[in-house]
Amino acid sequence: MSYFSRLTDIVTCNLSEILAQEENPEEAIEQIIYEIQEGVAGALRSLKTAGNNADRLKQEIVTHTEQGEKLAQQAISAIENDQENAARELLVRKTEQFDLVAGLQQQLTSANNLVQHLTTTHRALEARLHDAQRKQQDLKDGVIGNAGEVQPSAPENETSAPDRNQQIEDELAALKKKLGKE
Repeated sequence: MSYFSRLTDIVTCNLSEILAQEENPEEAIEQIIYEIQEGVAGALRSLKTAGNNADRLKQEIVTHTEQGEKLAQQAISAIENDQENAARELLVRKTEQFDLVAGLQQQLTSANNLVQHLTTTHRALEARLHDAQRKQQDLKDGVIGNAGEVQPSAPENETSAPDRNQQIEDELAALKKKLGKE
C-alpha cells in the first residue's frame, strides 16, 4: 500500500493518525519510512539538478556578458576606423547579447527560487523522516501501542530523557557562547 502520492503528502501527514488506523503499526511504519526515504532521495536529486541548472545559467550570463562587452569594444574600433556599417552591425549583435543576458537573469532568478524551495522541501522531508524513525523506535520500545496511542514510558526510557535534555542544554549553551550572550 502506498501512503503518499506527493511529497507534500509526506510533509503534511499526521503519522500518529496513520498508525492509529493500521492493524500492524510496525509494518506500516517500515513502509512509511521507506516511502519517505524515497521522497528524500528524489528531492535531493531534484535539488542537485536545480543547483546545476542555476550554475549553468550563471556561467552563460558571464559568457554572454563578456561577448557583449567584446562586441562593444569592436564597435568602438570600427568607428575609429571609419567603418560605420560594421560598427552598426556590431552594436546590433551587442544588444542581442545583452537582451539574452536579461532573459537568462530572469531564468536564474527563477532557478534560484526553485533551489530555495527544494532546499526547504528537502529539509522538511528529512525532518519527517526523523519523526517517523522516532515513532518506529517508540513502537519497538512499547511507547506507542498497537492502536497508535502513546503508552507510559518504561523506566529505562526515563534515563534517556535527561540525556537528551542535557544534550539540548549543552547545544543551547554553545549557541549562546557563539553569539556572545553568555
